[in-house]
Amino acid sequence: MSSWRSHIRGLAIPLVGLLLITACGQATPTQSAAPSGAASAATTATNKTFVYGFTQNPVGGCDGTQALVLATTGNCPLLVQEALIRYDDKTKSIVPALATSYTYDGLSATFKLRQNVKFHDGTPFNADAVVFNYRRVWDTTFDANKLAKFPNAPTIPFKSVEKIDEQTVKVNFTTSRADTMLYMTTWPALIQSPTAVQKMSAADYTFKAIGTGPYKITAYQDNARIELDRNEDYWGTKPAAAKIVLVIKQDASALVNDLLSGAIDAMRDPSIEQIDQIKAKNLTVDSSPSLIFYGAQINVMKPPFDNVTMRQAINYAIDKDSVAALSKGAAKAMYGAIPEIMREYNAEAQSYKYDKAKAGQLLDSQGWMLPAGGKVRMKNGQPLTVSVIQRTGYSGVTTLLTPAIISNLQDVGFDVKTVTVEQALQYTDQGYFDTSKWNIAVGGWSAVIPDGTAMLALWQTANLRPAGLNMGGYSNPQFDAKMKDAAAALDDATHDKAIKDAQVILKNDAPWLWVFQQQNVVAYNPAKVAAAPFRLQGNLDLLNLTLK
Repeated sequence: MSSWRSHIRGLAIPLVGLLLITACGQATPTQSAAPSGAASAATTATNKTFVYGFTQNPVGGCDGTQALVLATTGNCPLLVQEALIRYDDKTKSIVPALATSYTYDGLSATFKLRQNVKFHDGTPFNADAVVFNYRRVWDTTFDANKLAKFPNAPTIPFKSVEKIDEQTVKVNFTTSRADTMLYMTTWPALIQSPTAVQKMSAADYTFKAIGTGPYKITAYQDNARIELDRNEDYWGTKPAAAKIVLVIKQDASALVNDLLSGAIDAMRDPSIEQIDQIKAKNLTVDSSPSLIFYGAQINVMKPPFDNVTMRQAINYAIDKDSVAALSKGAAKAMYGAIPEIMREYNAEAQSYKYDKAKAGQLLDSQGWMLPAGGKVRMKNGQPLTVSVIQRTGYSGVTTLLTPAIISNLQDVGFDVKTVTVEQALQYTDQGYFDTSKWNIAVGGWSAVIPDGTAMLALWQTANLRPAGLNMGGYSNPQFDAKMKDAAAALDDATHDKAIKDAQVILKNDAPWLWVFQQQNVVAYNPAKVAAAPFRLQGNLDLLNLTLK
């Protein structure tokens, strides 16, 4: 029998050598025992401070269960909190964390909890703490659940949780899914101190979150600076830095100046124009693949993009290869919904390579014609006008995105208007949620696990607003059915076929402008940092830094 979880291996090239998790079908539960903490055993604890800069504010603070924007800014929750199990990027497998072992049979998982672990506030981690946390996130009848919002809770088909004894809990699920245990390593499953949660309001707690992790929050200035000290009582391997300071500035050039002056040790996504300047100062710029891709949602609920041919036309109109060429290694062109490093990649669904002539022909077929000597297409006396919405605060390769989309659309005859909203308002009714403002919404999408179901989840009907971030209004029952089949599949072949079929549906329906897969880019001072690895989710792996 094929391993029901072997398809979590996801990434294949260049991330080779992916390991299987011991598993079978539901008749024989999955079992796993744990190595110790998240930091590598080779990590050497020092008394040094590491200062890291990035441009996007962690919307939702440091409580991973409440956080909304995490792909590039989830460093704080990952330092402070832990789940019962975690995904190990090095071995490409699930390993226990706050649990020492677990079994999973599809509809339930039983966890043996690590003993003698305490939260940062000195209270004990035990079965009661796990039950409180899971009920807080998923049980709508629980008082603590009513005090906050948990945007990623729907990723796990949670049914109930029960305490077996002081060191054992059982979690029951509503449906048997191949990806459930992967999702149990992610944000909604991060364990918080029940005592601290109950002492503070949800708004206060998210900036003072208390977990069991290798770092404690010592200062939090929203949208500016977060300071964390190493937890010297941490149960696992202690990470290298005694203190980590996260510096948040929307101006990437300001962060580059900080790096050049020595005010910070590393930064994410330096401006492309300054990469040569950084290298000239003998600083290091590294990149690695990520599970983050960029492009734009298309509003399918109103003209002109309620017409599928018009959506296909603009996909052909965007020159993805030129964006990648300008990125200096920070982007790889995408021609469909799944990047080629994923095992479920379907080459037959990668149709949208740049073809200006093809885009023009499709627009012509819908009656949008260029008048002699004109630059804007017309139909029935009306210009082909669209609105593109973007947010402030982009840095690095993402600064290329909106200009490329606008320029390429103008090249094929669109009259393009732009709407810009503040980063803090992006996912509000004053921003992207007001779909009357836009036809095209520039942005990104990321997967929290290396699996095709996560990569394609945005376009499911279940993720339409207000439940999710499918803001463009796309819905296709056939696509939903394929996604359901993929999630339920307990073998690779069935799972992969469903995901490949789903990609073809998306290719034909074209609800998104696919432009590029982001490469994680970090610039750092090699006099202070020997290695700065990234996690696949897009966060710098601050637990496995090597400092000099």
